[in-house]
Amino acid sequence: MEHKEKEIEELWSYFFKKPRNNYNPYMLRLLDFPDYILFKKKMMNDYKGKWKEFFGNDNPIYLEIGTGSGNFTKEIAKRHPERNFIGLELRFKRLCLAASKCQKESLNNVVFLRRRGEELAEFLEKEELSGLYINFPDPWEGNEKNRMIQASLFSSLDSLLKVGGILFFKTDHDQYYQDVLTLVDTLEQYQVIYHTSDLHQSEKAENNIKTEFEHLFLYKHNKNINYIEIQKVK
Repeated sequence: MEHKEKEIEELWSYFFKKPRNNYNPYMLRLLDFPDYILFKKKMMNDYKGKWKEFFGNDNPIYLEIGTGSGNFTKEIAKRHPERNFIGLELRFKRLCLAASKCQKESLNNVVFLRRRGEELAEFLEKEELSGLYINFPDPWEGNEKNRMIQASLFSSLDSLLKVGGILFFKTDHDQYYQDVLTLVDTLEQYQVIYHTSDLHQSEKAENNIKTEFEHLFLYKHNKNINYIEIQKVK
C-alpha cells in the first residue's frame, strides 16, 4: 500500500502542481501499459527521429490526433501491420481504454502519447511522418482561430510530413469541411486528392473505420459525414 501511495504521489506531482485531494483512478493505470502509453514528455522527445527504434522496424509512421478510446487506432493498426501508429490523447481514461484494446489484440505497432497536436515538432523529426489522421475535431464555431486544421498545422507538416504523405480528415461540420478545402487551395505544397460531403454514400464507405463519435452520431442523427484526403506534393 505504501508503495502504491508513493506511485500516486509521483504521478500526481508530474501532472499537477496543486496539492492532491483526490485523483482520477485512471491516472495510476497509466503504469499498467508501459508498452502502449508514454506520458512523460522527455521520454517522448528522446524518441524524436528514433521512433523506428521504439517500434523495432523501418515501417512508415502514421499519427492520429485525438484518439478517444482507441477504436479507430486499434482497427487501422490491425488492418495495416506494415505501418506503425502513434495516437495522441490527453484524457487518462481514454488512454487506458485505448491501450487495453490494443493489448488484448497483441498489437505491436501502436503507441499512445499523452500529448497535444500542437506539439508535433517536439517529438517528430523532419520527414518522419507518412500520414496524419484528424477525425471529428472541435469546429470551434465563433472561435475558428482555435481549430486544429489551419495554416499553422500545415507549416509544421511542411517539415514533418514526407512528400507523398497524406492528411486524412473527417468532420460532421459542413462549414469546417468547406473551410479546409478553401485553405488547401492557398497552399503550394498540398493538394486535395479526394473529398466527399457524404462519406458513407461514397466509394470510400466500404473501407471506412468508424470512430466512437461517428457511431454515436450516425445512431442519433441523420447527418452526412464529410471527408478529405490532402497530400503533400512537394
